[in-house]
Amino acid sequence: MRYNLFFFLILSNLSFGQLISGNLLDEGRKLLDKPAFIIEGIADGWIKIELAVDRTGKVTSARQVDSNLKSTPARFEAKKHVRTFKFQPGTYYPKFHHVIVKITVLKGRE
Repeated sequence: MRYNLFFFLILSNLSFGQLISGNLLDEGRKLLDKPAFIIEGIADGWIKIELAVDRTGKVTSARQVDSNLKSTPARFEAKKHVRTFKFQPGTYYPKFHHVIVKITVLKGRE
């Protein structure tokens, strides 16, 4: 029984595993799709991006917060990727919700 509880807690945490912080996360607004938080790029590293999400669930802006990526094209690709995220719509949400997302970039095979 203990093992089942342990695995349940681990698996339930994975759904918001890469959504780091923000009022969007605090209010329980969910992602509509299952986006990849690991993408292929031209360099290895990670980037934290702050997203602004409107009431319709669309990402309206993406701003870099922190990163260990030195490649500008890799950062651009990560920002382009997070702009495709779709969140739960609702008129009762604020005009713009904010959340910080961590994206891992792995160098692709040549």
